[in-house]
Amino acid sequence: MNAIDTSLPELSKLIEQRLALVRSLAESLESSSLALARNDAEAIARGAAHQAELCRQWSHLEPELRSQAGSRSPAEAGGSARLQAQWEALGVRIRHVTRVHWSLLRHLERSLAIMHRLVDSCAPTYRPNLGLLQTTVKSEFHPRTGE
Repeated sequence: MNAIDTSLPELSKLIEQRLALVRSLAESLESSSLALARNDAEAIARGAAHQAELCRQWSHLEPELRSQAGSRSPAEAGGSARLQAQWEALGVRIRHVTRVHWSLLRHLERSLAIMHRLVDSCAPTYRPNLGLLQTTVKSEFHPRTGE
């Protein structure tokens, strides 16, 4: 068995890991889009943390995958048609989810800008006039007689 024969199972394993990570990333982005639509800040934060971790794992996996793929012969570099189809489908899915995610974020940003302008316009109405907030303390003490 030569080096190429032993590297094929390892390369297939790395490709499957990459597909699993990207699939998880797509699912996480879809969940975050729902959280954005519901304005669920806690779920948005959890989703962002999860997505950052998946991206970190992916960035650690890619150099290893590239080194394994580089050691293969050109005839084997084409890879499996099934894996290529899955990779392309995931790419389409992530691009779509990312566009939806971006659209929701822009919508929330516009909503926040509107709320900010509304609050600023109402600020003089609700800002206390410090001259009116003078406190006076009246102390009346009436001692009881005979006790």
